[in-house]
Amino acid sequence: MIWDKYSFRLLCIVVVLLNLSCIKYSFKGALPSNLKTVAIPLFEDRSRWVGLQEEMTQQVVDAFIQDNTLQVIEDESEVDLLLKGTIVSVRERNTSVSSSEQVEEQELVVSVKVECLNTHLDKPLWSGTVSDFATVSGTASLEEREAAVIEATEKIVEEILNRTVAAW
Repeated sequence: MIWDKYSFRLLCIVVVLLNLSCIKYSFKGALPSNLKTVAIPLFEDRSRWVGLQEEMTQQVVDAFIQDNTLQVIEDESEVDLLLKGTIVSVRERNTSVSSSEQVEEQELVVSVKVECLNTHLDKPLWSGTVSDFATVSGTASLEEREAAVIEATEKIVEEILNRTVAAW
């Protein structure tokens, strides 16, 4: 009789644990159901980093297309969400300096101010500044520095997408 109660409880625990292990965590469906489209105009660029304006805007558009939670359309008057961005800066931050005061390692920090406007309510779904960085050596070439900026941009794009589709 004791073994039967123990067996039943053990079986219940195993079934619950198996069910919990099958649950998937996803941001899909976190947006209100009436939000289906987004327009992403060309980001403004205050950083003066050559080519970053077009590169970042295209990366954001591509990320939303690949995610497929929202349909990207060009006509801003016909969308549910309007995602505007301003590239505020690309800064160099020394992270390692030698004893002879030579920079050994730098971080290139990209900062972007973003507003995602719900056009139905005429208020932001979310807004804020998103920043990220990539590391390069102190003697990095221009190509290496540009690659680091693109790496930081990719991280920022992922954050913009997540904040938008999760509606937080």
